[in-house]
Amino acid sequence: MKVTRILSILFVLALFVSACQPSAPPPTEAPATEAPIQPPAQPAQTEQPPAPQPTAAPEMITIRFGNMPYLDYGPWIVAEKMGYLEEQGIKLETTMFEVEQPLIEAMLGGSIDAAAGADSPFIMLAPKSKDKLLMVSVHSLFTGYSIMGRPGQVKTYEDFVKEGKSHEEALVEACKQLQGKTIILPGGASFYPVLNTALAYAKLTQADVQVIDMDPVEGAAAFLQGTADFYSDGLPQRFRLEKEGMINMVTGVQLGGGAMDTAGLYVTKKFFDQNPEVVYGLLKAWYKAVDYIKAEPDKAIPMMIDWINEMSGAGMTVEDGKRFLEDLVLFPTYQEVGEWFFTEGSPYYWKNRLQTVKEYNEGEGIDFTGVDLNAMMPVETIYPLVQP
Repeated sequence: MKVTRILSILFVLALFVSACQPSAPPPTEAPATEAPIQPPAQPAQTEQPPAPQPTAAPEMITIRFGNMPYLDYGPWIVAEKMGYLEEQGIKLETTMFEVEQPLIEAMLGGSIDAAAGADSPFIMLAPKSKDKLLMVSVHSLFTGYSIMGRPGQVKTYEDFVKEGKSHEEALVEACKQLQGKTIILPGGASFYPVLNTALAYAKLTQADVQVIDMDPVEGAAAFLQGTADFYSDGLPQRFRLEKEGMINMVTGVQLGGGAMDTAGLYVTKKFFDQNPEVVYGLLKAWYKAVDYIKAEPDKAIPMMIDWINEMSGAGMTVEDGKRFLEDLVLFPTYQEVGEWFFTEGSPYYWKNRLQTVKEYNEGEGIDFTGVDLNAMMPVETIYPLVQP
């Protein structure tokens, strides 16, 4: 019995020891189809990152703006309607003018902060506005001036070319017809260079003609009613008179020189000193509008034509606008402005243009003593700062 009991105890101990031993290792070869071990998945993020805050809209500033109802200033309307000015935090409070002189007077009087205008009148009036006004860009080219007459009473430049005259001879013969005649001319400084350029071809002076100073719309109506022998203006009334059968004795494209204008942006020096970034914003909006006009002419040109017709009663069509934008009113892109106006060797190189217009005005008796035109017209300095 003792032996049996001892054997039983030993058997139980053996089972106990066996249970405490590690199990046999698994086979060393894994099945061929076993997938590689993947790293453990990262726990899901329970806390979301904060949502991006919306960009604050620029603080709006209202600019008292002067404009004129001509196609060369139409991109300002596109910039307004397309929201490009609003993108820059700018709202325009616009006053319309027929010509630059009263516009510049309004700026000098403090009722206008910025305005559209051409370089010729700005330069002519620089002795009066020095230290007070700046022209901060040149960004378009206008060649659409003309001197108009009545059919059957005047011969045109083209008539003389058809007779076999050379370009110069045709200009001389056409412009000789001004001698001893009357011409309706808006009082704007942009228009006298057109007349004087024509007179110079015929070796005449203003003493050889009688000038009737009238606003464009009133002057066109008077001319249609028989007042004066000739009429001169920009595109809106020129187009109106063409529709009534009047003819272009000579055009700005044919005359060249003083019969062309570059246009840009005027600002008061005070406004620029206080708000340079706003001025840059105006110009960025202009260039965006030009890009849109070139990319979507069927949408942009009607905006400008509707505005011109509303402001001037010219009765232009979209097709007229497209025709004028081919060679009479040119809107270079931002890149093209650099090539046209700020690249030496270009026919529109700004330094040559400035010198030519200054010399022309000096010949007309304008005294530029004490006037620093480079300081008043920092167009080349500001250009690199306004890429849209």
